[in-house]
Amino acid sequence: MSTHALVIVDPQNDFCDRKGSLYVNGAEDDISRLAGYIERTGSSISEIFVSLDSHDRMAVFHPLFWVNEAGERPAPFTPISHADFETAKWRIASDANLPYVKKTFASLKAHCIESMMVWPEHCVVSTWGHQIAEPLRKALSSWQNAAGDAASCVAVRYVFKGENPYTDQFSIFEGLDDTYPETSFNETLFARLAEFDRVTFAGEALTHCVKESILSYARRLGASKQKLFLLTDCTSPVGGFDATAALDAISSVGVSIIVSTESA
Repeated sequence: MSTHALVIVDPQNDFCDRKGSLYVNGAEDDISRLAGYIERTGSSISEIFVSLDSHDRMAVFHPLFWVNEAGERPAPFTPISHADFETAKWRIASDANLPYVKKTFASLKAHCIESMMVWPEHCVVSTWGHQIAEPLRKALSSWQNAAGDAASCVAVRYVFKGENPYTDQFSIFEGLDDTYPETSFNETLFARLAEFDRVTFAGEALTHCVKESILSYARRLGASKQKLFLLTDCTSPVGGFDATAALDAISSVGVSIIVSTESA
């Protein structure tokens, strides 16, 4: 019998609700379609994995972390370049963080990334924005109930990411700086997913966490014959970023691009 894992990336209120601090345009419809997909195909899904972006307010990619000479915080979507950091155009609010932030910018340079984005404060642990969007939460609960009727009780597997305050972590498998224990490659998650015949990805956002999660997984998977899919109508890009380039990168590693109403 073929086994199928569904991986849902960061389906949280801050990304998926119009009131969210980092709302991805179209995400509400993505979540609705994804909930419908689970309801229609749930009997063929062996296991569901859900990642949760999980931050503290005081994080290098949040405004609270930074201040300029006038005592102002950076506005959301402010890029901080290496020069901005080195000349103290933007300086860290607490000098205790200096050794870690030097490491942050060294990691950016190693990845040939010119600047770090200051995002709106988002997915702070224990807040409404951190919670799973309600239509999907209900669908996951119903899937568990139905699966539990047919076999032993099943769990939705939650994967927490982004808890390190000194580095961005788009991929569910690893942080940009993977030298910290909590951002090093998640071998346990990878090994579990590699057991399935098919792995299907969905969630937010296409241009960032979805793309980077798929690329991380595919790089480690190598030449495996495992079937990989992306539900392209259950993910959307961050505004201003290139969705076509993201889809091309995903396709280039052997992922099949389908919509949630297709059979595959």
